[in-house]
Order: sequence, then C-alpha cells, then structure tokens
Amino acid sequence: MPAGHCVSSVEGVILHADQGFLDLLQRRADEVIGVSYRQVTDARDLDRSADMLAVLEDGAAPVRLQKRYLRPDGSSVVANLLVTRFANPDRLISTLFWQENGRPLPPARLWEAALRMRQVHATRAMLFGADLSTDPIGSLLISIYLAEAEGRNIGLADAAAHANIPTSVTERWIRVMQQRGVIEYQKTTIDIRLTSAGMNNIESVLSSFYEPPNAVQI
Repeated sequence: MPAGHCVSSVEGVILHADQGFLDLLQRRADEVIGVSYRQVTDARDLDRSADMLAVLEDGAAPVRLQKRYLRPDGSSVVANLLVTRFANPDRLISTLFWQENGRPLPPARLWEAALRMRQVHATRAMLFGADLSTDPIGSLLISIYLAEAEGRNIGLADAAAHANIPTSVTERWIRVMQQRGVIEYQKTTIDIRLTSAGMNNIESVLSSFYEPPNAVQI
C-alpha cells in the first residue's frame, strides 16, 4: 500500500521519515532528514506548499494538498497529503498517498469533496440512525474513489464495512455496477477499481461541490 509519513518543523525541515516516505522520494534517510521541503518539492509546487504552511494552525483540521515530489533521477511523483500542526513541540505531521502503477491520482479538490460527502453521510447516520441514512451505491462509490485517491487497495469486505452493509449485499451491488461499466472487479485479484467511465462520472458528481448551479431566470 503506497503510503508514508513524515514529521517536520513548522518551517518545513524534515525531522523524521518512515520507510514509506523514503520509498516515495527514492532516497535514503540520511538524504532526507534535516532537508527542507523545498529541496524535494517540484519547483512548480513550491508556492502552493508555502501557502499551505502559512495557513496551518495548531489543532485545526488537517490541510489537504496535492503536489509533486522530486526523485533523484529528476522525475516527479504526485502525492496527496494530509498535514496537521501540533504544538509542544511545534511540529507538522504529514500523511501521504500516491500511485506507482501509472494511474493518476484524482485532483485534490475532488478528493476533499469525497471526504466531505463521506463525513456528511456519517453525521446523518449518527443523528438520524443508520436505517434512515442508507445510500449503499453512493457509499460504495465514495469508498472506492477515496481508496484510489489515497493510493490504497480496497476489497469486498472493506467496501462493505465503509458502506455499513452486508458483504453479500455489497457483492450484488458491485456486480450491478460492473455490468454498467462503472466498476472493475475480479475475485481472483480482490481489488475493486473504478473504470475510466466510472471515474469520470463520480468526478463529475464531486465537481458539483465547487460549481454553483446555473441561475434560474424568472
């Protein structure tokens, strides 16, 4: 599962990195620890990284960002980040997700919209009860989309848990979506993926979070 973590100072100097983060950068620990984020960030994303550091507040919700990291061979790899700031001592904790198989990560704003949709559903279930908050297709699509956005694999049992429905019911819905050309799924590979058409459709839905509806002329 392509994921990594690092701890930085509030100025962006890397203080600790796990093996996942080292794998992302394809560098050794001694090449990363003590280095500024500016030295491992693609020049095209330096301003966006600086803007992120400027708005981070202690204890606030994580800031979400998508940016490109530099590897020693001069290539760049795109990663999605969740960055949280903690005090005493003042530190930035980053969790990163990326893809290594050639499939691009979804845009960060759409990833954030999917996280919001999942949070809205969880809040509705908490306030009104799970029986009044059922949306199996929506929950399944969002869970599969977020797995791709975060570079994770998701199988049948995981998808069922996210949607809070039985595995047998989940499998039936997955088969229906597979017949509609939305989902790629084989029991032999376990992993559930969105097809290109499915990805385009769910991202069109998520884009509506950022696009105001057309004004109605009266």
